Amino acid sequence: MAAIEGDLGLRIDELRVGSETPDGSYVKVQAVFEHLSAVCAYRPEDGPARSLSQRITFPAVEGASEMSAVFPTDGNTIELTSSTAVPLEEFESQLAVFQALLVLATDLPCGQLSMIATDASDVRVQIFGRDKYSPFRRKERPSVEQSLRFSGDWLQETIDEWWNSYTDWKPILQIISGLRYQPGYVDADVILSSAAIESLATKLKQDAPPRLDADERQPFLDALNSLKDLNAAQKDMRGILKSELSRTTFRSKVEQLVESVPVDVWQQARISTSEWTKALIRVRNTIAHAAQNEIWDDSQLLRGVRDANWIVLSLLILKHIRVPSKVLSHSADRLGVRYAPRHPSVDIFL
Repeated sequence: MAAIEGDLGLRIDELRVGSETPDGSYVKVQAVFEHLSAVCAYRPEDGPARSLSQRITFPAVEGASEMSAVFPTDGNTIELTSSTAVPLEEFESQLAVFQALLVLATDLPCGQLSMIATDASDVRVQIFGRDKYSPFRRKERPSVEQSLRFSGDWLQETIDEWWNSYTDWKPILQIISGLRYQPGYVDADVILSSAAIESLATKLKQDAPPRLDADERQPFLDALNSLKDLNAAQKDMRGILKSELSRTTFRSKVEQLVESVPVDVWQQARISTSEWTKALIRVRNTIAHAAQNEIWDDSQLLRGVRDANWIVLSLLILKHIRVPSKVLSHSADRLGVRYAPRHPSVDIFL
């Protein structure tokens, strides 16, 4: 028993109705998610449409085997099928990756509302208590307002890229979901999204040039190498200074990251990339050096940085998971229309 809003209630940690086996294996799971039907609605800008009865392959991920999925089968329902009976945890791993993509697509927190598993004997078992979040009950956006829709025939390639990135990019994609699941603390959103962008810049752009080229570095290296009779601490410091000469700057990594998305896409998103880069570096340096800075007292700027960071992360990830260029442009336009009017006095937004 537990106290819920002052009254006694029953809290269910886990309940399987229809099965006497607490750790059974299953061949199919049907799960209902908020907002799923809205992101599956077709619009002409999505390009050639996929059949909603088409089976989409979910690659193996997080210890879960490859599965096939059909969605939506009924309203907000996704049906996952495994070629062999597997523990419920494998279905949950696949659904967690799908749920994270759903959050990116809708720009909303998306709760799992129900789950029904079917075993190899065709026995249906209703699962309670294993969902991570209560339903959020946020108002559903029209299909035209979605950042990404799952209705084009290109979806399988996007799914493949997202699944591959989900493990390789930890915790970047997990932060994306967390930004929408937590209740909207502006400072926390700015810190988390800035950290995710820095991780993404490091992950994708490791070839950014150092501040000095080889010829420019050489006089400094010669001077350091000329130092004799150094003790151990001094030798360590010399090594640090040498490495600093070849270090890539954060600014150069971010600028290369921005350049990976076409200029017209940033314009459609109403983002001034130069102003955003300056604001991001200011925030990042304040965090990295634990410095006092008036930026934390400027609520308008913080909210602008938070929303701009979300737009930048969304577009960079959509570009990486290979959505078609027209779909990327539509996503930029929707995000810009949604967020830019909120910040008329913030230079980041056009």
